Amino acid sequence: MFAILSGAVLGKVTFDKYSSLKVDEVISYNTNTYMLKYKTYSSKKKMEEDVKKIDRYIYIKEGNDITVYLAITTSKDNIKKIKKIYDEENIKTSIKRVDIENEEFIQNLNEYEKLLTAAYSKSSLITIENQILSCYEKLVVNDE
Repeated sequence: MFAILSGAVLGKVTFDKYSSLKVDEVISYNTNTYMLKYKTYSSKKKMEEDVKKIDRYIYIKEGNDITVYLAITTSKDNIKKIKKIYDEENIKTSIKRVDIENEEFIQNLNEYEKLLTAAYSKSSLITIENQILSCYEKLVVNDE
C-alpha cells in the first residue's frame, strides 16, 4: 500500500513539474515576405484593363483599393532578381514587405525559395514565381 501511495505522489510531483515547464517551438516560420508590387487601382475594372500585358499576377483588395502583385519571396536577393526582369521589360514595380500568416503557404514558399535561389534564367524565375502565385491564390486567397 505504501509503494502505491508513494508512486502516486512522486508521479504527481513529476508531472506537475513538466506541466509548468516553458517550451519553445522547435520550428518557427518566418512570416516576413517580400512582394513585387505593380500598381494600386481604385476599381477592379481599371485593374483588369491595365494588367492585360502581365502574364500572371495576384491582387489584394484593401479597403477601396486593389493592389496588384507580380511576385512573392522571403529573400530580398530573390525579389531583386525578379524585379530586374520586370525592369528590363519596362514594367515599373516596387518591393513591399508583407506579413503572411498562413503557415502552410509559408512552408511551401520556403521550398520554392530554394529553387529561386538556384535559378538565374528569366524563364526559370518566372515559372517558379507563377507556381508561387498559384499556391498563394489556392492557400491564402481561396483558403483551401
